[in-house]
Amino acid sequence: MEIGQVIGSTTLRGFRFVIKNGMEKNVKRDEFVVVNESVTGNKILGIIKDIIISNELLPDEFGRDLRLGDILLNEGEYPVPTVKVLGYEGSNGLEMPRYGIKPGSSVYLADDDIVKRILRQEEKKAACVGTLSTRESVPVYISVNDLISRHCAILAMTGSGKSYTVGVVIEELLKKKGAVVVFDPHGEYKGISMGNAKTKVYGVKGDSKIKIETSSLRSIDFINLVPDLTEAQRDLIDAVITLARKFYDRYDLNIIKDVMGLIYDAKEGRDILAENISEGDIKELSKRVGLTTIGSTIRKIERLNRLAIFELKGTPIEDIVAGNQLTVIDLSDADERLSETIIAAITRRIFEARKAYVKDGEGRFDVPAFLIVEEAHNFAPRTSEDRKILSRSILKKIAREGRKFGVGLCIVSQRPSRLDADVLSQCNTQIILKIVNPADQEYIRQSVESVTEDIVRDLPSLSRGEAIIAGAATKLPVTVKIRERVTAVGGEDIDVVEQWSRKCPD
Repeated sequence: MEIGQVIGSTTLRGFRFVIKNGMEKNVKRDEFVVVNESVTGNKILGIIKDIIISNELLPDEFGRDLRLGDILLNEGEYPVPTVKVLGYEGSNGLEMPRYGIKPGSSVYLADDDIVKRILRQEEKKAACVGTLSTRESVPVYISVNDLISRHCAILAMTGSGKSYTVGVVIEELLKKKGAVVVFDPHGEYKGISMGNAKTKVYGVKGDSKIKIETSSLRSIDFINLVPDLTEAQRDLIDAVITLARKFYDRYDLNIIKDVMGLIYDAKEGRDILAENISEGDIKELSKRVGLTTIGSTIRKIERLNRLAIFELKGTPIEDIVAGNQLTVIDLSDADERLSETIIAAITRRIFEARKAYVKDGEGRFDVPAFLIVEEAHNFAPRTSEDRKILSRSILKKIAREGRKFGVGLCIVSQRPSRLDADVLSQCNTQIILKIVNPADQEYIRQSVESVTEDIVRDLPSLSRGEAIIAGAATKLPVTVKIRERVTAVGGEDIDVVEQWSRKCPD
């Protein structure tokens, strides 16, 4: 379908055209068009990125062959779409043209078949996340292998459909019998249930409480969990953890307290009844610490012990990561320090188990995993001036090395400018919904190689439920209308007025 003619100067990267009378409804932003290359006749695919309404006198550049009777012209004003050239179909996908485009050339609406062919993915290994925003007849698939192995970022301002989009991605991965783990600070995903796929939900309270193996934690983890420690208490915890690692294969908080009790007894000159630990080490340590420090530290460890999360044996990693299973770690009842520790401990165990299996053939952890971290700016922040964020270092490590060991990472955030730049830059697929904050837009542009200036410019104009998908998992950047969910939706806005009215009827 011919929709217009090329006008003015053209480049190998773009051109402008005027619209034929009656074709204006077919010409809109993000629509695909084709025009013939001047020498080879190759069909060059382009995408409309802007439409300028001009009211100047018709200039000479319209060209001698322009059919003025065919163009849309209203009292000297005419819309002029600008097109970004994407390329022509070659043996290796889209290739950039080598010859120019003549002014006066006809511009056609791209057929659905051409667009589908360009966007085509191997369906068995692809996820359908929606349709083109300009054409509901063209589904958009993304490569699951690239999405997971090369990591993903889902970014949006509040209320743009970020969590809804995450749910769509989860649904698609469960269709592929994927192993998905979601760290969920708001309890938004625990209602997802897909066909034959299994959903497991762990929290920090109740019968389905997550258990963390105490011996998998480091001294810094304990210090982070108990924020009101003095310097002397931090030194004591560090020394006791070092002793426990030296003499126990596994230990829990009760053993940590017992070791501190032995140090207390030694400090008071009582006999030490130590079965599994060196009496000499206990006495040496007792010389460096005061009774008040020991007693208060024991009380703080006991306070941590009452959470009943840190145990001798943690929740088996095989229970958390399994094929055809969604595991939701519901952190809605946890404070930020406990959430950081749980995320750090579980992701570290998953990464190390996969690394041992792939690199050394150790263990039976043969299932690649996809880890989704909601509110990722809190757990992998750009800066952390007041204290060290424990989860940041392991998330950075997974972003850098997870590809080699089958551990994929998806970071989800409403504040991209607060994300660690290394983590964001390693996410080679971006699903970006509406973002209006200039600082967030600029940070995305600087941090993500595949996000171009025109993509950033389009972000504020996206409608709710629309996303720009760019990067490794798609053949070219496209604006997508995210498909409808088939599972329960969590995290929706509260209808405040309706609830007020129900509470106080007339």
